[in-house]
Amino acid sequence: MLSEIKDIAVGLSAAFTAFFAFKGISTWRAELKGRSEYQIAKDTLRAVYRVREAFKHVRGPAIYGYEYPEEMTNTHGHLKREFKHAGTAHVYEKRWKVLHDAFVELEQCHLEAMVEWGSEYQDVIVPLRKCRVDVQLAIQHLLSRYQNPHEPDWMNAEERKEQQAILYYGGESSKYDTFTPKINDAVTKFEVWLRPHVSRKRS
Repeated sequence: MLSEIKDIAVGLSAAFTAFFAFKGISTWRAELKGRSEYQIAKDTLRAVYRVREAFKHVRGPAIYGYEYPEEMTNTHGHLKREFKHAGTAHVYEKRWKVLHDAFVELEQCHLEAMVEWGSEYQDVIVPLRKCRVDVQLAIQHLLSRYQNPHEPDWMNAEERKEQQAILYYGGESSKYDTFTPKINDAVTKFEVWLRPHVSRKRS
């Protein structure tokens, strides 16, 4: 009788040990997944915000003398007339690299996020990509006008107004800057997706 009770006790002890071991592993896996999701979401959001700031950098309305090559400026730091196209192209090439590098980081983070949460989120980056293309085309048009100033501009007044809005950052509340809200809307799509994963970790 004592032997049977002992066997039952040993069996129950083994069962409880196995149960708590399984529960502990499940909890550990959940915590590990939670940390992974938090880090991926945080990294991706950081990359998105870096892209947003890079757009502001590229679209800065003022070009400062130090942005031009020294040999293209006069003694006052102003761009010489004969270098209007080359100097401006140099400035935008440097600025564009900031946006390019930020997008490379975002694309990598977005890929990691899709691995974690699935391809249903693959299109969330599309609006930001479109904004990048719009800015690139606006810059190309500006440089083309500087390179060929005597050729007629095929844009009408409304199209030129739209190009100006794309080219130049006017601030978050400017009525003339109709392009920044498009960038912010594209960033919001990432926030709606990722912010809950960051907030869950903090709670």
